[in-house]
Amino acid sequence: MKPQTLYLVDASIYVFRALYSIPENFHDPKGNLINGVYGYAGFLIDFLAHKPQQVSVAFDESLNSCFRNEIYPLYKANREQPDDNMKYQFDLCREITGILGMHYLSLPAYEADDIIGTLAVAYGRDCPVTIVTRDKDLGQLLKPGDTLWDFAADVHSGPADVHEKFGVTVGQLADYLALAGDSVDNIPGATGIGAKTAAKLLSHFNDLENLLGNTDGVLEIGIRGADRIRQTLNAQADQLRLFRRITQIDCQVPMQMHLSQLALKKPDVAEIETFCEKLGFGDRMTQRLCGVMGT
Repeated sequence: MKPQTLYLVDASIYVFRALYSIPENFHDPKGNLINGVYGYAGFLIDFLAHKPQQVSVAFDESLNSCFRNEIYPLYKANREQPDDNMKYQFDLCREITGILGMHYLSLPAYEADDIIGTLAVAYGRDCPVTIVTRDKDLGQLLKPGDTLWDFAADVHSGPADVHEKFGVTVGQLADYLALAGDSVDNIPGATGIGAKTAAKLLSHFNDLENLLGNTDGVLEIGIRGADRIRQTLNAQADQLRLFRRITQIDCQVPMQMHLSQLALKKPDVAEIETFCEKLGFGDRMTQRLCGVMGT
């Protein structure tokens, strides 16, 4: 029997997508803005139409409480901090996720990426994993047969696609991001070393540690500006090792879990109706949510 796919959903991306794409004319009876919840609920309906059987939905708890912020305080410092309404909407998104029968999790010291990575390693040995996300960083978790699923674009990417896009293997992606930088997460990378140079260096030296331990070898591979690159790597070696600790997904998050908890559960119609009434969702959305899994 073919093993069931394990779906791991990077929820925050889809909440933010709803927050910034759904017009701000959706409010609950108390006047609170709920456009993000409305759009996220629509995403969950569309996702569940694909009939997943094993699912976990991971949320980011905070933008500045992760262990990476302790290592590097500037991590994600370029992002706007959530206001009270955004926190309110995220709480409601967690609530509707559970009401619709899906396991969900957020942890103060770890990011959604780390939760997904830990579950993928723990439970993905014997089954294919589909990570529902638009985040390139999660490509480092893929093994043969796994995919990243950009749900909005309906694009699936496997390990070969990651290599084609970045010029590095999935096992080199954390090193690549440390070297080339990641503006989304406010990681500057090595000064003057861009994406193409980082990929070329890794294709020759395999990983960051080997590169930093053999910088004189940069002079021998026919790369433009080799001496400048060698000097930069020597001068910034400690910083690059720090960046590597940040870009690497932690797949050993301490969690008391069992695979049975990820089985999709049949939603309770009364709970859905109560939730929709509380938010003033209206008949159309209420009916769509109640129609999930034939409820």
